[in-house]
Amino acid sequence: MINMYKTSLIFIIVILTSCSSVSMDRTNDATAISASASDAYEDYGLTSQNILYFAYDKSEINSEGRAKIRSLAKVIKDNDLSVRVEGHCDERGTREYNLALGEQRAKTVAELLIINGVSSKKIKTVSYGEEKPALPGSNEKSWSKNRRALIKTF
Repeated sequence: MINMYKTSLIFIIVILTSCSSVSMDRTNDATAISASASDAYEDYGLTSQNILYFAYDKSEINSEGRAKIRSLAKVIKDNDLSVRVEGHCDERGTREYNLALGEQRAKTVAELLIINGVSSKKIKTVSYGEEKPALPGSNEKSWSKNRRALIKTF
């Protein structure tokens, strides 16, 4: 009985330790990406063509968004550019949920860029969740502008 208790306790400790290290690695990676990217990526080239908006709690891209991605993919390929796709959310939902949703939005855009001929080696994705709103406020006008993906080139 005592051996089973010890084994169970060791198993739980190992699981908790591995979960916390994965979480810390992921946090450190996200911090490193955002810290190192501040000099390499510029906001000055952003136009309405570089921004895709999403419906509440969704990561699907509508036909207008797919057309933007096709156009951007051509520019990216023709100019041998690299891109960072940033996923953003509105303030509703938990921080963790919004980071996951922002990541899914960024990955969806990246997948469509790849389908349209952009090399996966030229694409990085990052989620900012609700941390970098385009518009402050707690209303539908602000929320609709904050549910977005930005495609930044360099």
